[in-house]
Amino acid sequence: MNKHAFIMAAKGLACYVPGLRRISGGTGGTSSARYCYSVWLRHLVMAGRHGLMHVPASVAELGPGDSLGAGLAALLSGANRYYALDLIEFANPRMNLRILDELVELFRGRQPIPDQAELPALKPLLDSYHFPHHLVTQEVLDRALAAPRVAAIRRAIASPADAASGEVRVAYRAPWHDGKVIESGAVDLVFSQSVLQHVDDLETTYAALHAWLRPGGATTHQIGFGCHGTAAEWNGHWVYGDLAWKIIRGGRPYLTNRQPHSVHVGLFRKHGFEIVCDVRRTETSGIGRDRLAKRFREMSDEDLTTMSAFIIAVKKA
Repeated sequence: MNKHAFIMAAKGLACYVPGLRRISGGTGGTSSARYCYSVWLRHLVMAGRHGLMHVPASVAELGPGDSLGAGLAALLSGANRYYALDLIEFANPRMNLRILDELVELFRGRQPIPDQAELPALKPLLDSYHFPHHLVTQEVLDRALAAPRVAAIRRAIASPADAASGEVRVAYRAPWHDGKVIESGAVDLVFSQSVLQHVDDLETTYAALHAWLRPGGATTHQIGFGCHGTAAEWNGHWVYGDLAWKIIRGGRPYLTNRQPHSVHVGLFRKHGFEIVCDVRRTETSGIGRDRLAKRFREMSDEDLTTMSAFIIAVKKA
């Protein structure tokens, strides 16, 4: 075992020791209104490019993290219902109210989408970062940002377990375990940002995505396939055997599931989706094929060099 693997194994084992286990107090950029604004509008723009030419009425998000900001951005751009589904409850009403106020100002100003100069790690990349007036029209914004509607969103945030206020609904489920948390066919769009690589039960999750969506509904996902700091090389997590990986993960509630790009593509197709967009980001492999663990030895060269992908899939009628 090399030095990096030894350190990761020690951290994994420490998660089992009372007093040493520490769940992170944050999940990344979702406490920033500008990050959430950029995430939602990037997904919306990419969906629009592939046939969704309006803001969906009903939106669900997997793994919102620190805040419900991306979903609040969806509401402020015209959606009426937002379902937030997470493994661990991170979000809190005070943070969400602050982010809502900041998002309102971003939308009122039709601000450009924060780009790679501001958020260099954020994907997917866009051809243009101008505000998407063709999708979020002036008429839509006037309705979505009306004072009574913003006030209704604020009331929903105060009790987001399953809150409804007029036309606005916010439902927060943490943890969620199966597709029954949302009624069948209730959602127009499901999205996630760097989440599906952390989901252990992908089979149940993809089945749930299909159940939640109406026929013709879309699902958009930015998925990362890197090691998340568990190895010296970006794809070094595929070197570890199952026992070593179990030790490295330790008592953490989630870590990368190590499933490559082709597994996600296969699950989309298995569960009744048509993939209409698959933008892969590739990187030279940091490891030789001879170093791969047994379970990954037959991995394709494409999987071995795919660092991330943005995928849009549509539920077949």
